[in-house]
Parts: sequence; structure tokens; C-alpha cells
Amino acid sequence: MSNSLRASTAGLVIVDKARLRLGWTKTSTARWWVDAHTSRATLRRFWQGDRIQREIFIAICEAVGISDWEAIADASSGESAIIADISTPYLDWHEAPNVESFYGRNQELTQLEQWIFGGCKLVAIVGIGGIGKTALTLALIDRIQSQFNCLIWKSLQSTPSVDSLIDSLLANFEPSADIIYHLQKQRCLIILDGLEADSSIYNQFIQKISRYQHQSCIIITSRETPKTIEIDNKTVYCLNLKGLAKTEAVELLRSRGFTGKEIGLSALIHLYRGNPLALKLVTPLIQLVFGGNIAGFLTQNTLVIGDRLRDILKQQFAQLSDLEQDILYWLAIWQEPIAFARLQTHLFIAIDPAMVLEAIMALERRSLLEKWIGTAEIAFSLQPLVMKVVTDELVEHATTEIQQVIETQDLRHFQILRTHWLLRPGTDDIAGDRILHQLRENLWRVYGATLPQTLEPIFLLLKDKSPLAIGYIACNLAAIIQQLSI
Repeated sequence: MSNSLRASTAGLVIVDKARLRLGWTKTSTARWWVDAHTSRATLRRFWQGDRIQREIFIAICEAVGISDWEAIADASSGESAIIADISTPYLDWHEAPNVESFYGRNQELTQLEQWIFGGCKLVAIVGIGGIGKTALTLALIDRIQSQFNCLIWKSLQSTPSVDSLIDSLLANFEPSADIIYHLQKQRCLIILDGLEADSSIYNQFIQKISRYQHQSCIIITSRETPKTIEIDNKTVYCLNLKGLAKTEAVELLRSRGFTGKEIGLSALIHLYRGNPLALKLVTPLIQLVFGGNIAGFLTQNTLVIGDRLRDILKQQFAQLSDLEQDILYWLAIWQEPIAFARLQTHLFIAIDPAMVLEAIMALERRSLLEKWIGTAEIAFSLQPLVMKVVTDELVEHATTEIQQVIETQDLRHFQILRTHWLLRPGTDDIAGDRILHQLRENLWRVYGATLPQTLEPIFLLLKDKSPLAIGYIACNLAAIIQQLSI
């Protein structure tokens, strides 16, 4: 009996169905090759129809729940390799990450395939942090890599400059002065993962790739549409990735230990807008603290964000302009959709409407806004995940400002508290205001029962100051003190 086996064409179909049930990708789910005690390279050879060690072949099958491995193996005695759907002459994806699971996205995958095989030269996959851009790209590669002569994956987070990127790309080819030459000479699939807002150094490179004629395709993942990409209907496309559909999100939750029939499951998916990473991060808490009771978690009327996703969103927030941050702060204060005209009237300093519109467009391009289309005019709000992070940022900065003024007696430290009225416009419900309550709790932890007396001297500093200098400072401090007496 031979000590090596290869999969038959029919066997690969069976394995493919088994791994889809688990939400695994073909070659990027680390658990698969770990459970089989092998490597990604060997798993790739399995999919290519190459012969691999008998024990590993069996372990690969058993890892996805197939005990009848003989039904997968090729019974023929010939030595010719079966050409499966991921065979490529050259692969360089050492920088590609592993993914835990992947569900659904069939519509997105089909759309991407149609674009790429329809002559597309550049595809941008954009979306908010945790939405699954990289996982989608890895799943796409599973399906299309055999149609390319080479595949190269580059993580831009580890590439400090465009020159180093080009050098690392050229290292995969015979020496030549221009990367375009190689893209024209052979059909390459190049993935640039993680092009973010501050990566303007790549703009010229991206423009060059999309402008020149070649037979290759470049895929970019980013949290926003690169400004330099001119979307057309022939060679450059952009996929704005949204959250998982309900059925796909249910499958993800089932893989995390839920039955899919829990009360509140649909509400949980909607609350997190189908964000795969957010759902994965919140489920351990629901199981540990609430015993798997989703409805019990939802009654807390709060949003839990893991440190990983919080860091991603905070990093994105920090990269915004002052005007963009001011708009997000106001939307967090409102906590409901607000029309452009109404938003503009609440900006403390009058700003050219064109600048405000450009800022809103930039925020929407970064997938930070939700658009609401009513009978009158379009309104904007924040995604719940973004709302949570922006609210926390607002309270944290407001707390720091008050502490700095108390310590220095210098009103110049007031910025947000001068330009933003923290009480939700149109309401006098100070007792129930979430932001004011959160700010009061922060200050109480520092100053305790002395907080009212500590804040009083600040009102003396405001005397004889101009309305422009005072802004909303007095209103905000009075609201905090009023909350203390409730």
C-alpha cells in the first residue's frame, strides 16, 4: 500500500462542502492544519491534488469531520497530478493572515469574480474595521488563484514606504526596473492589505497601476475608498462591504455555541450591524456572564466592544480632521439621525457649508455614518459601534479638560466643552442624559463629594469673558452640578 495519497476531483467536492459547513476557508484557516498536525503549504498541496503523506491526508479529512477518507482519495494508480481549483505556479503570501472562520458572502464573491474576470485591473474592498475585508479577500483567493500565473500578498502595515513595497514586489520576479513590465508580461494577482487613510505615499503607485494597460489585477483592502481611485465601470471597481446578512450571522453565532433559535438573536445581530468581529468578541461575554441568554444581555441596554475592535475604531477616529471629529461628536450627542441643515446650525463656529458637506462625504466614505432617507431630506447617524467609541472619546476628553482647568485655572484647556453642548438638543432630561451621566461618574471617581465645590471656582473664571470664549462651558458645568443633586 502506498504511503502517499491524493484527493480525487469528486473527493475535493466533498471536502469543500464539509469545510463550508464549518465556516473554514480552503487554505487560510489555521485551525485546519493545526488540527491535522501539518502546515498551510501541505494543505495547499492537498487542494492542488498533489500526493501527500497518508497519515496527514487522513488527518486533513478527519479535521473537517470526514471519517471515510477512502471516499476522498483517488483510487487510480497513475502518478499524474490532479489540477484542482487553486493550482498556481508561484505563490507568495507569507504576509497573509490566518482566519478563524468565514461565512456567506456569496453575493460579494460572485460580484468580485465578475469584475476581475471581466477585465478589471484594480479592485478596492472597503469597510469599517472588523467587517471582514481581509477574510473576504482570502476566500476570494481560494476561488480564483488558479486563473493567475502568480499571487503575491503584501500587508501594508509592515511596509513603511512605496519604495520598499515596490522592492518587495520586484523581488518575486526577474530583475527589471518597472513593476508594470511584469504585470504586463504575466497575469498576476497582487493583494495590498490594509491601505489606510494616512497612506498617501501609495497614491501615485495606485494611480499608475490603474492607468497603465496590463493583464494583472490588484486588490486593495482599506477602511475607506482611496481618494486617488477614480471608479469606473470597466477597469476600476470598489466594493463597500457591509455587515453579514442575518442568515450568515446566525451561522457564525452557531459556530460560537448558540443554537440559532435564542430570543433576541435577531436584535443582537442588528445591534452590531452584522459586524463579524464584533459578534465574535461579544459572544464569550454573553455565554460567561449571562449563561448564553442573549435577551438578558440586551436588557442591559449597552454595547460591549472588545479591546481589539475598540483600538481599530479609536485609531480611525484619531486620523480624522478636527471638523470630522466635531461632526461625530454632535451625532453622538444627538443619538438619532440628523439632517445636514440641522447639524450645521449646531456647529459652534460658522463654517462654509461646502466644507461641512465634504467632511460628511469623507465620513461616509470611511463607513462611519449611517444614512437615513426620509420623506423630507437625508439624515445621518452613527453606527452603534462607532456611537459607542465616539461617546467614550467625548467623555474622556471632556473629563481631561475639566481636570486640566481645575489644576491650572486656565480656560484655554476647554475645547470640546466650549464648542459642544453635551445635553441632547431638544430635551431637558438631564437626569437621563447618558453622556452627562457618564461624565459625572468619571469626575466623581476623582473628586468624590467635593466635586460641586471643586467646579464652582470655574464659574468665577468665566466672568467678564465674551460669549465666544465661554461657549457652552457654563451650560455643561451647570448640568453636571444639577445631575449631582438628582
